[in-house]
Parts: sequence; C-alpha cells; structure tokens
Amino acid sequence: MSAPDDPRFEWIECPTASGPTEWVRGACNHLVPVEVRGTVDGELLAYLCTDCDHQLPANQKGIPS
Repeated sequence: MSAPDDPRFEWIECPTASGPTEWVRGACNHLVPVEVRGTVDGELLAYLCTDCDHQLPANQKGIPS
C-alpha cells in the first residue's frame, strides 16, 4: 500500500508484524496558511495554518506575502 495522497501532511510508513503497512500522519506542511491581521491598523501579525491550527510568525520564510 502506498502513502495516502494528501500533500498537507508528511506520512510515516509503519510496518506491522502481520498485515499491510500502516501510514501515520506526521508533521503538517502548512501549505495554505491564512493571514492574521490586527483589527486596528491591519498590520500582519502572524499566519495560521487551518489544517493543524499552528500559528506561524509573520516573517516566516516561504509564506506568501
């Protein structure tokens, strides 16, 4: 059995003693984070990954601006 086709997460192969290989969801890849902006001045405060609810810093490299 191949890894699940869900690019949002890393997948870890876990062989079993008897039966097919199991796949366990690993770390989130944070593919589509959303901006978190201040309500007063609209300043970019952070990003939020809606897949895992992890808060990412506003200056995170690789995040679209």
